[in-house]
Amino acid sequence: MAVETPAVARPSVEPDWDGAISLIRAASRILICSHRKPDGDAIGSLLGLGWALDSLGKQVTLACADRPENSLASLPGAERIIQDLAPLYSLDRALPWDLCIVVDASGLDRLGGLYESNTDLFTALAIIDVDHHVTNDRFGIANVVDSGAASTTEVLTLLLERMDVAPDVPAATCLLAGLITDSLSFQTETTTPRTLRVAATLVEHGAPLSGLAFQLFRQRPRANAILYSKALGTLQFAAGGRIAWTEVTRQMVESAGPGADGGGLSGFCGSIQGVDVGFQIEEGADGKIYVGFRSQSVDVAAIAAEFGGGGHVRAAGCHFPPPATIADARAKLLPVIERHLPSGRARATPGATGGR
Repeated sequence: MAVETPAVARPSVEPDWDGAISLIRAASRILICSHRKPDGDAIGSLLGLGWALDSLGKQVTLACADRPENSLASLPGAERIIQDLAPLYSLDRALPWDLCIVVDASGLDRLGGLYESNTDLFTALAIIDVDHHVTNDRFGIANVVDSGAASTTEVLTLLLERMDVAPDVPAATCLLAGLITDSLSFQTETTTPRTLRVAATLVEHGAPLSGLAFQLFRQRPRANAILYSKALGTLQFAAGGRIAWTEVTRQMVESAGPGADGGGLSGFCGSIQGVDVGFQIEEGADGKIYVGFRSQSVDVAAIAAEFGGGGHVRAAGCHFPPPATIADARAKLLPVIERHLPSGRARATPGATGGR
């Protein structure tokens, strides 16, 4: 019998709008960072805030451990994002930044190599944490975290409004890109009347809604289509069809072609009729095994938290360090996911069944 497990704690701390605004106004050189393997909200947050701070005369550096790929690489200013901070600073002389703003990351570890290779820098800098993940650990000296927002770009747009900063067209475009990708074009349960008002504001400032929707949702790179065809051949079910997942190897990614990205496969699995939890297991280029969860009925942030990960109630992730394999991850994940399934629904004898 499946049992419900209490969800991870939901911090109720109010966003520190005033603290963040004071720090931003006092700084002249600002480093903005976001999480590794960036999605639309990460890149939209980086670029949108970067453009807005440019308009205030700030010297801005944008950084992410991984380059934006495919449609995200065509957002205005994407070429400004750097992957390595070390050449820009040395702790034996004055730091090149007064302030660091981390966007769309629930913890500094989510920055990947950007943080791992520069822990001394992040210790030395004052940090503002701007995010919307329910599992955010409030690592900044000012934390602007609103887990009720549909995206971090929604939070950033509200922050800019409080600063009386009107986004120009590039800033509005990038902020809206983050909003529509993280809300799945306003389909998630985190989409609120405020979300729609923020979107309307960004469109009023020149963001091209229809063009972004086509670019980010309807246009799919050929390499992604090839990768999907390979990954869907691994589609499997467990718990009588209540769990579905795909497994993506490095060989699949590399053979699919440059820029191949399996993002969205967990959402596909989670959208299958009768499935409570969909997930994707993928071999990373860095040797780690990455997992993404999606659900419309289960708190997958609580599942991810059991493996040191986090995210949202309906979308979360975690990873397993080397020498873990896909098979190792699968064996550890399935019993935990089953334990989190809502009770009261009959299911067949647990076990994985292939499906092609």
